[in-house]
Amino acid sequence: HTHVRLVMEPCAHPLTEFRMLREFVKALRDIVIIQCTAVSECNVLHRNCSLYNAMIVDELDDSRGLLIDWEFTVFISENG
Repeated sequence: HTHVRLVMEPCAHPLTEFRMLREFVKALRDIVIIQCTAVSECNVLHRNCSLYNAMIVDELDDSRGLLIDWEFTVFISENG
């Protein structure tokens, strides 16, 4: 099963454009959780975590981190 999203207009802003330190730290935490979850639950490694692929999504009264551009993703074995 593959999950795909087609975005027609900006829905996030770059991690480098954070407004407060708390927003930056929370976004980084979210991105680490995303990668850890991808590895532990799906055996998938992003392989291109960079400032260009780390985004902040604004929500009603909060924001969250987002990891984009998964085209260099590889599947990893459970044995390493």
